[in-house]
Amino acid sequence: MRALLLWVVVACNSNASSTQPTATKPPTPLPTPTTNTGTVSVRVDRRIELLSILHRLIGHQAYTSGPVTPYVKAVDAAFAPFANHPAVLATRALRASHSITWDAPLILAVHLDEQLQLLNADELATLDPRFKGADVASYAATLRDFARDSKLNEFLAAHRQYFTNVETGVQAIFDKAKPVGWFDDFFGAKANARYLVAPGLLTGNRNFGVRATLPDGTQEFYQVLGMRAADGLPVDDALTESLLVHEMAHSYVNPLIEAHRAAFEAGGAKLFALVAASMKRQAYDSWKIFVDESIVRALVVLYTLDRHGKAAANQEAQLQIQNDFRWTPDLAKLLLRYQAQRATYADFAAFVPKVAKTFDALAANAK
Repeated sequence: MRALLLWVVVACNSNASSTQPTATKPPTPLPTPTTNTGTVSVRVDRRIELLSILHRLIGHQAYTSGPVTPYVKAVDAAFAPFANHPAVLATRALRASHSITWDAPLILAVHLDEQLQLLNADELATLDPRFKGADVASYAATLRDFARDSKLNEFLAAHRQYFTNVETGVQAIFDKAKPVGWFDDFFGAKANARYLVAPGLLTGNRNFGVRATLPDGTQEFYQVLGMRAADGLPVDDALTESLLVHEMAHSYVNPLIEAHRAAFEAGGAKLFALVAASMKRQAYDSWKIFVDESIVRALVVLYTLDRHGKAAANQEAQLQIQNDFRWTPDLAKLLLRYQAQRATYADFAAFVPKVAKTFDALAANAK
């Protein structure tokens, strides 16, 4: 397998109403980043913090397994008295009835406006089938009540200096990496796109990529970067960069693959079956998720090759093999071929059928 890795990198360089929050300080306005400039706006996001707090209160693993930072301790102290609030009960019920877990709470979060009113709610079920039939309007009303009753705005305002420190650190990492330019070169620039990083102050080692379409058609792509250090501050290292690139890659990959999902089923399902137990331990419980993750991880290898060279790309590919994404080198080689033949394809969407056929070929030879 090591020889294969080296070959790959050498080959090519019911609308419920509710009283609005009445806190003494208004919520921080949502960021308005520049579109398609290669820059990324970094901001601690009130909506993401709210949903993270609620899922922490119900004991959801993705929001309780990170380091116990000073901010985490403050959250636990401030919101423990609200453990039986209707919003917490509704969060638990929504998890039980529709499996709104892992990234789903954050998909919902970015479909809320500053007043926690739903935005483009019809899109939710198209992005994730778990939302089909879920009464998200009633749930949003409980969110507004929780924000008011728990004095969420005052709590967040009290931690503004910590947020600023986190935002400054993450912004410096992104400004150095400039991943948007790399992705736009690879896929073509997205029209009407905004890129945002929301530090996941309660997600610890968990990182998520979620998106939403605003009423004016603007697409917002969020990378939720967990704070994995004991002090709750970002770590400027290769792992953080690869995690950011990984989550950003989902913004490009997932919609393109979803448009051709049926073509991936035969090969993707067979490969997934070979590693299903390992995937499920990593919370990847379907062949569809496995396919997206496999392509994203191969893209991270290519990004690493372009930005940091062969040795770093080999190391990234080896890490993915250790995580049982065994076919990362083969997919990276395929994507290298696309990268070298850009004149042949109008864009990556035109190349997706070849990616699907590669999954079939890998499945045919897999053991």
